[in-house]
Amino acid sequence: MTSNHLKTYLLEPNANLKPLFYEIVKQCERKNIRYDKHLVTFVMNLVSLDPQFEIYMETLSADRRNHDDFVEECVQRLSEDRSPALVTLKMQLYFLENFFNRDEVVDKHMRNLQLKTAHLLKEITENDVITKDEQEEIFNKIIVDIVLHMGLGNPDNKDVIGETMKALNSVMSRSDKAKFVTLDRKDRLLALKDIREIVCGIRIFNKHAGNSTNGMSDLPRVLDQSHDSTKSILQITLCEIMDKVNLLTSALNSSIAYDLRNRTIVTLLPENISADDLDNLKDLLVMYRQHEVYTRKLIDELALIKFNIDTCNQEYNSKLIKIHESVQYRTAIPTDRVFPKFSELTRIWLQFQNYIYLLSEINQISNTLTNLTERCLSFDDLAYRLLGECQIHTDIDRLNKTKGKRLLMSVENACEVVTYTPGMKVELLKFCVWHLAEANGVLMPGNTDMGVCQHQKDFYAFNIPEAAVFFDEDPDIYIFKIVTLARKKIQLIAFLDIFYKVQTAYNSHSREVFRLKAPVTCEQEIQTELHPVPSNIDRQYRWNIWDLRREAIELTNLRMKRTSSSQTAKVKHTQVYLPKNQGTQTKVSRSTETEERRPRIKKPETAPSPLQVYSMTVEEFHSATVNRMK
Repeated sequence: MTSNHLKTYLLEPNANLKPLFYEIVKQCERKNIRYDKHLVTFVMNLVSLDPQFEIYMETLSADRRNHDDFVEECVQRLSEDRSPALVTLKMQLYFLENFFNRDEVVDKHMRNLQLKTAHLLKEITENDVITKDEQEEIFNKIIVDIVLHMGLGNPDNKDVIGETMKALNSVMSRSDKAKFVTLDRKDRLLALKDIREIVCGIRIFNKHAGNSTNGMSDLPRVLDQSHDSTKSILQITLCEIMDKVNLLTSALNSSIAYDLRNRTIVTLLPENISADDLDNLKDLLVMYRQHEVYTRKLIDELALIKFNIDTCNQEYNSKLIKIHESVQYRTAIPTDRVFPKFSELTRIWLQFQNYIYLLSEINQISNTLTNLTERCLSFDDLAYRLLGECQIHTDIDRLNKTKGKRLLMSVENACEVVTYTPGMKVELLKFCVWHLAEANGVLMPGNTDMGVCQHQKDFYAFNIPEAAVFFDEDPDIYIFKIVTLARKKIQLIAFLDIFYKVQTAYNSHSREVFRLKAPVTCEQEIQTELHPVPSNIDRQYRWNIWDLRREAIELTNLRMKRTSSSQTAKVKHTQVYLPKNQGTQTKVSRSTETEERRPRIKKPETAPSPLQVYSMTVEEFHSATVNRMK
């Protein structure tokens, strides 16, 4: 599984195990055991994969005895502060939490920088400016903001502030400054971003041209020195780790013998070495191998950063040459052509700063891992006693013993021998699966030059050719032995990247869980019923037992209460007010309250009414009188 899956399953606390988490913390405090809450959660999630406690990450056993055993087991592992097993778990937890994504590291530092300069930015973008003194104060703050955001030096240095002020004045005239302070907050932010990039580009160009060197670091040179220093530290650390690995591997190899007839490995211990001592050496080898894996990952990350630095250096020098050519024979800088080039130069400058942050993160992770391993108990004397008169061999020496040999099987049963190709993922970090299973956790590097065995979709490596023949007869038995070993040595789960296998085998006590048969398929058309099972949803169902307990407590409390109100009448029915018959004197309409349109009906012609006749007579009489008077 990937590191993201491990973070999801192993680093996040499980809500079902929260009561046991508090119990473990109490036990640690009672026994004066130093603990970290994240480490407690990590150990709990790994120990819960052991089925003997019947406590998996999604479930919780109802047996109190299992709870007590689980708590005791976790506390016991946390109490061994300097043991190789716990140191390995601390390394795994720290690396899973802190191994970085390059974009995340850059965003983290940008957020920290914005948080530190938030108050200054607020004063620049939100304060109203009226007088010339206030305008001058705003631009003094802008100069400090440019120095801080672009990494141009110490803002307390007068030379740094003076050089930045000269660059700003070459970019903005008095009218530009007066216009800037009249902008609203959003437009000020956009304008400030452009001002930062152009002013920073001018200062970088001035430094390259020899006009100014006050306060600015030579980031390309600083990056090269930091890279070389980090690379040297990682290589020295890796050499020290491999010295320990070679000693422990040689010592453990001298304590085992191959019984090829019975297809097993026999352990041979001197009189002054006990089985517990041998177990400690195995755990110590796992710790150093885990440190080796993480250190090699940091070295690979460093190589990728170096490639990006070299690419940025080429672009950086190219931009400087183009700007120099643009302004070499001109008395005035054409702003519409040169200012964008200054902004591009600034963006490369900011990338240099991001790579400095990344190198700092690599150094911090490497130092922390080294400090963790130095806290572990020393078993060098024990390793030399077990080694005896045998010589110390490196991984290359062991691989040379089987050089030119191939994995050959007379009859392939469950596996297929394939040629190893670069990029092929080999399970168990290319360690020999036979040695892990039969020697109870001895890490012996497999030789992929002999070929690898493909079982289902996984590839496995071996240290000797005979081991592949044994594995081919029944691969699942060896895989299950490793899973059983990882349940006891929980540091192997993340180290060998076998979380998925351990999780799959949780409900099984035999190797049958790994016997996955290929599905038989055929072409067939069927008609699926829409609802084959009728839905039955119980709204009163409670999946959480605490909900039922709270309801029971509430009902119990109600039984102990009594009503203090009075009854006005002795009735057997509920006292309610009956509805009252009411009516309205308004027009009832089922549509919009508008005037109703009625059809026009043409009336038949009839004789005039008496009133109309009287009116016409009076009018004629009045007309006749007027005419006579004339």
